[in-house]
Formats: sequence, C-alpha cells, structure tokens
Amino acid sequence: MTARFPLAVRAAFASLPDEASHIATNPPNSAQVFTPLDHQGALDPHRSIVIGDRGTGKSFWSSVLTHDEIRNLVAPSYPALDLDRVQGRLGFSDGEMAATLPTRPTIDEVMKVGHEAEDLWRAVMLKLAPVRPENAPTSDDWNQWTAWVANDPARRNAQFRALDEALVRENRIYVLVFDALDLIANDWAGIRRQMVGLIRLALAVRALRMVRIKMFIRPDMADDSRLWAVGDASKLRHREVLLAWKRRDLYGLLWTLLANAGDENGARSFRDFCRETFGTRFSRINDVWRPTNDLVENEDLQQRVFRALAGDYMGAGPTKGDTYKWVPNHLSDAAGFAAPRSFLLAMKAAAEETKSQETVLNIAGIQAGTRSASRTRIEELSEDYRWMTIVLTDMESLVVPLSADDLAARWRERGTLKKLRKQAGEAGNDRRYIPPGEVLETPERNAYPLLIEQLVRLKIFIRLTDGRINMPDLFRLQANVRRKGGMKPRA
Repeated sequence: MTARFPLAVRAAFASLPDEASHIATNPPNSAQVFTPLDHQGALDPHRSIVIGDRGTGKSFWSSVLTHDEIRNLVAPSYPALDLDRVQGRLGFSDGEMAATLPTRPTIDEVMKVGHEAEDLWRAVMLKLAPVRPENAPTSDDWNQWTAWVANDPARRNAQFRALDEALVRENRIYVLVFDALDLIANDWAGIRRQMVGLIRLALAVRALRMVRIKMFIRPDMADDSRLWAVGDASKLRHREVLLAWKRRDLYGLLWTLLANAGDENGARSFRDFCRETFGTRFSRINDVWRPTNDLVENEDLQQRVFRALAGDYMGAGPTKGDTYKWVPNHLSDAAGFAAPRSFLLAMKAAAEETKSQETVLNIAGIQAGTRSASRTRIEELSEDYRWMTIVLTDMESLVVPLSADDLAARWRERGTLKKLRKQAGEAGNDRRYIPPGEVLETPERNAYPLLIEQLVRLKIFIRLTDGRINMPDLFRLQANVRRKGGMKPRA
C-alpha cells in the first residue's frame, strides 16, 4: 500500500497565497520565491519584452528585479545573468501610491501639455538612474523633467552616454522595469501611444552597454500589430520571453510553499515525510527551506509525492486519470500551460474541501478546487475583457467540441453581437472598455468568425485539426459548457 502523508500536512495548504495578484512595488517574501530554470529570460536585462497572462508572474519578476535584497537572493540561481551587478528601477506599475513613479493621472497631465511619450520615458529613465545627470531639474515635477528632455535637440543623448560610461566604470547594469502597462492610460489608443514611446526608447538604448529597458506585457498587447509598427521593433521581439510554467515547475513551487508554510507543524510534517519516505531533503538556505533538484526536476518523484498527498487516480483506476497530471491538465489554457496562481488557488481550495481521513487531498476536494480556480480565472478575464461575460454566458449548455458554424449559430440565436454593441455604446466615456478587436465594426456574417479568432488568440478556445472548436476545462467549467465524458460544469 502506498504511504500517505500525515493529515497534519493539510494545514500547510492553508498558507498558500490567495491574493488576486502580486504588486511590483512590494518586494516578495523570500519564502515564496521559486526560480524555474526556464524563467531565466524574465530576469535577463538584455531581453526587453516579457509576455505573460494574468497569474504567470509578470509583477512578481518585476518586483524581484527592482528590489535589491530579493534580487541578490535569486542571483545564484541564474549565474549567467550577473544579477548582482543589476540596479533595477520601476518606471511604471499598478502601485498608484508609489511616490517616485509617474502615475496615470500624471502621465495624462504631461501628455496634455503636448509632450511626446518617448520624451516622458526618457525623462523617467534619467531621473530614476543611479547616477544623477548634469544640469537636471532640481524639482520632482515630471512636467519639468519631460520639458527638459524635449527642449534638447538630441533629447539628452549626451546624458545617456555619460550615464552609460559611469555605469561601465562601476560595472553596474541599470534596468528600468515597466509592469501593468495595460493601466498606463485610460483607453487603448492611449496605451498604444505610451507603448510606442517605450519601444522607441528601448531601441535607442540598445546602442548603450549598461542601460536597458524591460517591459512585462499582456498577450493582447503583443498581438497588436499597430504597437509594433515602429521601425526595427522586431529587434526587440526576436528575443522576447513567454512566461510559461511547466508541470514540474508548478509542483516545485508547491513544494517550496508547503515546506515554508505558516503552520510550522504542517510544514515540518511535509518536510519530514519527504525525507523519511522518499529520501529527499529540503536545504535551509538564508532561513528558507529549498527543495533539492530531484524534487524540482524529477517528475517521477514528483508524481510519487503528490500521489502520497492525493491518492493515485481520480477514480477507481488508471482510466480515470492520474492525480499528478490531472490537476495541471484541467487548469491549462489552450496552449497547454497552467498559471501558478490558478494552480495554487486550486490546491488551497482542494485542501479546504477535502474531508477524507485517509489522504490530505481527495477527488472531491481536487474537483472543487479546480472549479474554484475556473471561477476566479473567468472573473479575471471579465475584468480585463469586459465583453467576455456576454460571450461565455451565451454559450451556456453547449457541448464541445463543436463546429465554428454551430457556435456562430448559437451566438446569432442569442443576439450576442447586438449585446456586445450595446455594451460598447453604454460604456460611453468609460475609456477603459476595450472592445473585442474589430468584431464590432464588422458585419454580422464575418463578425462571429472574427470573435472566434479573438478567443483562439486569447487561448480560451482550441481549434482542432478538423476545424472544430474545443474549450479547456479552466474556462469551460465556470462557463457551464459541457464536454462528453468530461468533468461536469458548475451546478
């Protein structure tokens, strides 16, 4: 019989994070830091573009880059990056109360004066630099700093070169980090304007040796061709980073958090059982318990550990699914990747819902946790794309996979396009409303195929080889869409 973790470990799951998101202005807790090898590019100063969905770690890695103590803690995990030489500064984030950053109202004010976005970001880069430029304004007013840049024929290139030379002498790399760029303006046109300014500056500083820009962006920003129409923008994008979490990395993160849980009895029980049953130890490094490489990289061992937590299968036998693979599979988007936030929310809720006296997690708890993560993901999507609620609600009770024609017929029957146009009209002066691409400006005959393509790009739909449309469980469950033989949607 397979050995099972003591039930005391269930209390450790209660310490898993459940906040909606990380904020880049806040340094992460060192006990929550996990460093997947594949995420090296997210911290590489010389790779300017990092693309990630909600919950994949954009703000987390932004905060690592811009907080010295935590960056130096991470540095040994990525020795090729020379992170101990980096001086990171945050140029923009969703931390609206941060005193040193230009906030969205401040940016609006600067733009109303008539300045170019690139001039503002040149001013930000010089003002926040670790070496103060000569003849710079003594005020903290962003209008004055932007005017100082804009009034120079060469737009302060001399100050940039002097900054670079000083950094070369000191052997330091200055990285200006931008996060939450979807909040940088009040509408999509404004966001595009600011992004184009940032892209131009990122291209300009490539000529320097020790000055770099790092932008963490959403996939829809990466897909906006008008954003990247700037000359030579491809030079930034050919080394772009996609924040994607492999299954083994999700479990490596889970082990790290359980081993350092706030409930010390549960955390100690987890560490002790891993040592006694699987012969793998956690190392105490800088007052944090770290899993050894075998627990992070060996999926066979990870499977054995999780089976000891949750049982072997999601039913009576192998045909019902292996518990280790089932959870990430059912939380993955159409590209096949699960976000760590969804995974951890599901694990925490699974422990709360499990009533078993035999295993820390059980089938009913895991299924409930998955539904909870699905609900949260749909809520997040509805915040980012307000039209999503209408689209998914009008799909209720459909069975996937289904043909694109059948899906369009359902939307046509429910008047989905009319509802979307009405919603856009009612949004009025709410400039944060972003419509679904060109769908609303397209005749109905062509609008629904465009809407399907938009959902494919957002990785909510999967287009099968035969042309039919499928939907990952992460979105399907809360949308109350059925799949033959699949997990049942919400009640």
